[in-house]
Amino acid sequence: MSVIDVDTHWESTTFEPGEYPLAPWADQIPAPLDALALAIAGDLLRALPPDRRPDARTLLPNLVARAEERGGPIILHPRHESSASERVTWMNHVGIDHCLVNPGGYFESVNHVDDRARAVSRCNDYLADQLSGHIDRLHPVALLDLSDVEAAVAELERARRLGHRAFILYTDDGGPPGGVSPGHPAFDRLWSAATSLGMVAVIHIGNTKANFAGWANIGWDEPGSAGIAGLVRLANTQRLHLAQNLIVALLYGGVFARHPTLTVMLEEMRVGWLPWFVKSCKRQSMSSPALGDWPWDVSGEEMLHRGLRATPLPGSGDDDALDVVTQLPDMCSFSSDYPHQEGNVEPIALYGNALDRLDPDARSRFLGANVLDCFARMGDPLA
Repeated sequence: MSVIDVDTHWESTTFEPGEYPLAPWADQIPAPLDALALAIAGDLLRALPPDRRPDARTLLPNLVARAEERGGPIILHPRHESSASERVTWMNHVGIDHCLVNPGGYFESVNHVDDRARAVSRCNDYLADQLSGHIDRLHPVALLDLSDVEAAVAELERARRLGHRAFILYTDDGGPPGGVSPGHPAFDRLWSAATSLGMVAVIHIGNTKANFAGWANIGWDEPGSAGIAGLVRLANTQRLHLAQNLIVALLYGGVFARHPTLTVMLEEMRVGWLPWFVKSCKRQSMSSPALGDWPWDVSGEEMLHRGLRATPLPGSGDDDALDVVTQLPDMCSFSSDYPHQEGNVEPIALYGNALDRLDPDARSRFLGANVLDCFARMGDPLA
């Protein structure tokens, strides 16, 4: 039985001279603490008037206090210096055959540069180079500039030649990049390229930026308010909604109908909502007097079962992970989030006996078969 980890990250604490992919834009990238605050709550902060925006130290008081206690840097995740040999050694220890490898924290800085297209190309070069010694098992996930579909297709093709097997979808201030829904036929060139190249589309928690216009003003600094604790929590309430927007755009825009081998992978988006969401889309895709006829032969429910995958993360609150796997055995896939704090260095053991109690077919699907099937149906299976 193959074990496929669909969500790991590549963290680098040091870079050789000239190695940092975003070095040409060093003067545009926020300082580390400011960058961390923007990664956690930047979309909400932008919706507040400048004079009502808390600075990074105010927004993240617990991280600041923890860093001061230990005398180290202000960080969210433990420091980790990734290397291909370290990663493969860990995989061999855990029993993982393949990993999708997302960019590390540096990818957030792409949002601050004035030439995203060039920046993502440099990031894709960097990650492919880092993994090149074990590219048969470590599969990089590409960044794209989706505001220009033709340029995105060209970069996708180039990234695949470098060894990438997936790419990240994202939202721009609550909307689609370039102002065009990914469900629009204008994006078909991208989806055709993705499936012909054997690449999976990834929706990851850090890439669903929302528009908090109006909603951000909860008077966090007023007497009697929830204070900074309420504000920073508000900043993380819209990620799931934006992921759902991306999915229904692809479903009701006909992308899953026109590109039946396309796979979209949800990462760190929690999974408890997914069974309800699939049922809701099932009802909405039925022909009815109010909604009219469903325009395709394949039902919306079948399209989601075929084209959508999600990975639970117990370390991030998915205590119902295996309940969802039982309900949707064909839609769930395993991940570790290694080396982030939400993950675990023993991600399979984390499930314990509960994983062993799963139906054998469901367990096999969850740990790897579902992902293997996705790549195989695109005609480019994992080795």
